[in-house]
Amino acid sequence: MSRSKLRILVHSNYSRMVTGFGKNAKNILLALHSNPDIEVIEASNGAHFNSDLRTPWESYGTYPVDPNILNAITKDSSKKRAAQYGYYCIDEIVKKTKPDIYLGIEDIWAFTQFESKEWWSDTVKVLWTTLDSLPILDQATKMEPKCDKMLVWASFAEEAMHELGHSGVETLHGAVDYSHFKPLKNRDELRNFHSLDSNFVIGFVFKNQLRKSVPNLLEGFKRFKKSNPDTPTKLLLHTDWGENKMGWDIPRYVEEKGFDKSEVLATYVCHKCDTYSIRGYDGEEKDCPSCGGKKCVKTKNSGRGVREQELNEIYNLMDVYCHPFTSGGQELPIQEAKAAGLITLVTDYSCGTDSAYEHQGGIPLAWNEYREPSTQFIKATTCPDSINENLTKVLKMPQEQKDILIKAGRDYVKDEFSVEYTVSKLISILQDLKRKKSGGIKLKEEKPTKEEKSDKNSLTKILEDVPLEDRIAVVMPQSGGDVLMINSLMKNLKKLYPKKKIYAFTDPKFFDFINDNPNVYKLLPYDPKIESHYFLEGARSHQGFFDMAFFPNVMTQKTHTYIHNAKDKNQFELR
Repeated sequence: MSRSKLRILVHSNYSRMVTGFGKNAKNILLALHSNPDIEVIEASNGAHFNSDLRTPWESYGTYPVDPNILNAITKDSSKKRAAQYGYYCIDEIVKKTKPDIYLGIEDIWAFTQFESKEWWSDTVKVLWTTLDSLPILDQATKMEPKCDKMLVWASFAEEAMHELGHSGVETLHGAVDYSHFKPLKNRDELRNFHSLDSNFVIGFVFKNQLRKSVPNLLEGFKRFKKSNPDTPTKLLLHTDWGENKMGWDIPRYVEEKGFDKSEVLATYVCHKCDTYSIRGYDGEEKDCPSCGGKKCVKTKNSGRGVREQELNEIYNLMDVYCHPFTSGGQELPIQEAKAAGLITLVTDYSCGTDSAYEHQGGIPLAWNEYREPSTQFIKATTCPDSINENLTKVLKMPQEQKDILIKAGRDYVKDEFSVEYTVSKLISILQDLKRKKSGGIKLKEEKPTKEEKSDKNSLTKILEDVPLEDRIAVVMPQSGGDVLMINSLMKNLKKLYPKKKIYAFTDPKFFDFINDNPNVYKLLPYDPKIESHYFLEGARSHQGFFDMAFFPNVMTQKTHTYIHNAKDKNQFELR
């Protein structure tokens, strides 16, 4: 007897758009589509309702085509904004597709009018949104109780929501297909082709918008050149230089800083033959030397960029990646750069706290606070001196130290941002919500049920997706207060061992006490037989199941719970 499939409506940027939301949507949709237990439908912001979207799955544009609606939109800017987020088409899409779960992946204000929809109360609703500044938007705190689950892209946002009492909010990083991004063996050849072989190349990949701190980067670059006059250096800005009137006037700033055109580089893309080139900025609508097309070459923009393979080539042209910004939801280029083998300099604010530290393959950039006039949001203005100092640090860093940081960054992306990790966690969340709501569908990726026994055979099967050396066990059988205490200690344990997965054993009735902790990889039912470090860590011929096991409920020398395979760095620290 065949099982029915879980129908998931994914509502986000059109998956063919080269935006952060668009890339994430593509990665998520491809992975869900490949799962035989899932039927996925795409609702695409940025595409018209009647468009042929050319996707392997069922898909619909969300921008209206009804002349009456279009006429109203032209007269009302708020209606136009609502239309851009699918307000006028989502009802018909939901009615036609009848999803089990609505998964909305957008800025939080995209959903604030959806609660009035007829289908809202009858559908499992998951909002996966970006929150990038303090104080947290009122729309987020108001929408969180009105959906079944709210996910955020960064731990910065999760922690801020928890402080406001929304303890069910959970971090799920946007999915990075890191398989496209890696160090290339022909890197030197590529650099020679683009005349960069003798230069120290600093790179920044971004959408040209005001929250990307271009003036600060240019000033930091200027100071870096002054501090290192004997080092030939280039700054590569992979972005839209000419068409985005809402962003920075980069050519003007380059001229004001006194740079030669050859010192600050742009990515040019031919809109006819799709070839790209890296060179100093010399305007838009240039003729293409490859195909001979007239006025068809422009700097990269959201509508026409480069393929992932080519973007990886561009990352490989760089010696270091620098990402100064005022705030951000996740900033996917940071993870792409890490995967491509670059040390990343990142502003230590907002989502930058998930990428800026040594164990993440990063270096933090200092910043000063300013208030956004219209919203009073706290924003970061990245310090040019910090940019200069840390670029110089990377320039003079021994290769051995560079290699350590690069490996840490690549491992971190694989462990925390990969499509495999993100989708597996997403499926577990969605299936759990569906089961709680209707007793519905069990997927292959579902976590073990509370009734499963913790004997050797079942435990081996449960743990098989993570290597033994990457597992940590924490055992706390009961009671509620003790479990809550352990919950508060997980963050520090994860900080001590950032690459390891934490498995928590407790009575299933206390699962809800710790289920929301992002530092816990899996919850497992307690069984008296596991309360032995020999059983969990191994002894003699038994190799064990975990690299280390912690028993904070047993603090005497009766059992050797303090051994931890002789690998423990530190004991817990309550914060």
